[in-house]
Amino acid sequence: MKNSIKSFSKARSRSSIKNKRLLSIADKTIIWSEENFIDFKFLFNDPAKLNLEIGFGDGIFLIDQSLNNLDESFIGIEVFESGLTNTYKKIKKSNLKNLKLINGDVIQILSTNKSKNLFDLIIILFPDPWPKSKHKKRRLLKSDFFIVLQSLLKKDGKIIIKTDWQDYAEEIKETLNKLDYQHTHIYETSNLKELKTKYEKIALKENRSINKFLIPSIR
Repeated sequence: MKNSIKSFSKARSRSSIKNKRLLSIADKTIIWSEENFIDFKFLFNDPAKLNLEIGFGDGIFLIDQSLNNLDESFIGIEVFESGLTNTYKKIKKSNLKNLKLINGDVIQILSTNKSKNLFDLIIILFPDPWPKSKHKKRRLLKSDFFIVLQSLLKKDGKIIIKTDWQDYAEEIKETLNKLDYQHTHIYETSNLKELKTKYEKIALKENRSINKFLIPSIR
């Protein structure tokens, strides 16, 4: 998967330095760095159901799903240290055994991984929309990326994507159509019972529509 353009931009601060230090001494059975990652198959031993969240941010959805589905296994990928350290602390506090984290660029991580047909569910919630026209080339959800995600799905697996950025949703829809991938596009309304991520709350507060895509495995 070719990607010389980063889909993220990291700032250096005192807090990021502190987070890096914590991650450097974190339990290596829970969290992997991009440099030490080898393959998804080494993170869990033949799980009944395996889920992946890409760009889990503050980890609220990932932690909630892990706590409420203890018979399933979860992997989260995140490039920003603040979200990683906060999520790691919650894993340790809750003594969760069904959640592993990977710190790094998802493009590099997926390029390193060689195993296929692994995941029952892949979730991407509110990826960076890079709203300025000159930055749209940085958007993560391009054709090559979708092809790799499909190779990771089990036969009956699926991908779920949410975005509150309308032109990004249109771009996703156009890409899926060009790939001839079956998908369902839903405009979600607020559901008081459903857990909201940080960016979903912001979107709803600013009256932006939530676009949800359901993409089944092509196998």
